[in-house]
Amino acid sequence: MSSDSPTAQQSYSLRPEWGILIPTIIVILLISLPAVIIPKASEDFFTAIYHPLAFNFGTLYLWITVGLIVMCFYYALSRWGSIKFGRKDEKPEFSLISWTAMIFCSAVGGAIMFWAITEPLWDILQPPQYAQSMSVEAYDWALAYLLMHWGPNAWCTYLITSLPIAYMLYIRKAPFLRISTATEPIIGKGQANGIFGRALDVFFLLGLMFCTAVTMCISLPTVAFALQSVFGTDAGLGSQTVILVISGLIAGYTVYKGLDRGIKWLSNFNIALALVLALYCFICGPTVQLFNIFTNGFGKWLGNYPNMVFWTDPWMGGTFPRDWTIFYALFWAGFGPFMGLFIARISRGRTVREIIVWGTIGTVAGACCIHGIFGSYSLYVQRNGILDVVSILQAKGGAAAMIAVLETLPLKDVVLVAYALLSTIFLATTVNAGSYICASTATYRLPPDAEPNKWHRTFWCFALCLLALGLVSMGGLGVAKMFGNFSGALMILPILLVTACWLKILREEGGYALKYCAEPLPQDEVDGDHVPPYFLDMGSPTAPTDGGAA
Repeated sequence: MSSDSPTAQQSYSLRPEWGILIPTIIVILLISLPAVIIPKASEDFFTAIYHPLAFNFGTLYLWITVGLIVMCFYYALSRWGSIKFGRKDEKPEFSLISWTAMIFCSAVGGAIMFWAITEPLWDILQPPQYAQSMSVEAYDWALAYLLMHWGPNAWCTYLITSLPIAYMLYIRKAPFLRISTATEPIIGKGQANGIFGRALDVFFLLGLMFCTAVTMCISLPTVAFALQSVFGTDAGLGSQTVILVISGLIAGYTVYKGLDRGIKWLSNFNIALALVLALYCFICGPTVQLFNIFTNGFGKWLGNYPNMVFWTDPWMGGTFPRDWTIFYALFWAGFGPFMGLFIARISRGRTVREIIVWGTIGTVAGACCIHGIFGSYSLYVQRNGILDVVSILQAKGGAAAMIAVLETLPLKDVVLVAYALLSTIFLATTVNAGSYICASTATYRLPPDAEPNKWHRTFWCFALCLLALGLVSMGGLGVAKMFGNFSGALMILPILLVTACWLKILREEGGYALKYCAEPLPQDEVDGDHVPPYFLDMGSPTAPTDGGAA
């Protein structure tokens, strides 16, 4: 049955798609059980696969990232930016603030605070651009690279991947929220609904689960260290398990309540709490110096962006590009299809231009706020001799260094409790969004106006938490990063495939989309004899364009 037929649009079945669910669970068990039983051998196996990808193709990932950024700006500024995902008179399903908050919170998880404080410390210890360790030049580059890694480089993959998915969901009215559906314009309906499409969806779910586990394995130790500092509790596996259970319960409850009454509410609360904590650090810290450090780093980033993103250290053979810039490119790629699906699901009634422009502005502004304040403060504490955080970083790891920086603020106990709450909720927003998308992908038939079964959404929340617990038990961040990077390295392929589908969609149907699904323009008569049927439900056509050629 065609996905654009009236019957297909109106029918739905919220039962699980066993062809996706069962293979995913089997592969998870095949990976997780050996990793628990023989962790060293399992890590060596994945290292042997991942390292050739990173060493031989790492620079290619940088070119792909920049290419996606260029494409985002092109589609935002060109006429294609007027295409609306839905009827031309349809209003967005969520307010701009809630929409941006859901994207930001779902993407960054609890990892953003960790990297905001610890990454600049690593950057001055092992600096980029041939700077000397702990030199003034190293301080100059540290915040600039932090801002670059969390700037458009991070968000372009998510935003451009969401476009063909939203098109298939809200214009073609496909009753599926899957990566395979978004690739249908190239691989065909038969392959999208066949073995290749199922394999693509299973692969996507595996990548999403392991990348989500990375953020969880970063967040759990830092929250445990914060609570240890305040209450004297143990920061070991037992405490981290309790924190994971609490985050899982919050995530499970909010994903059970759904998008509007659960995920949106939690994201809004999370953003408000994050802004309060950042504002407190800014006001109670050395405000003028923090603003100066951020301004200097921001200018350094803007003025040197091409040099920074393409710097591969070919002469000295250093590991900074691979350890940081390429690592982030892979990390964002691992989340790319997941965030593309999530952004598409919450973007009904928005135009291509709104998704790209406001999505970029909102998320980059949020990252600059958190990284600009906490990253600047971390560098200030080290440079002014308030605390030798670098030594703590080397001796005890990133989690201990992060908590040591926060302890230098006034009312440190209040700050640490607020951070523990913020990080736990950040983690919950990532888990509930991931659970929602996993359930949507593994649902048999899901039209745009329906949500997956509540028990199905909650099941995936439990599965994500269980996987994170297994990775923490095995070895925590090191093992999790290996799985996350491995998933990201391979996830580039479906990202490129989905992007190619968007090009094909515009070439074949772009003119119709502008006539029937663009923001209101002067009316004109259009012959509907050869118009794809899903456009005829979109309202009156607008002014003629020059066909469907992209």
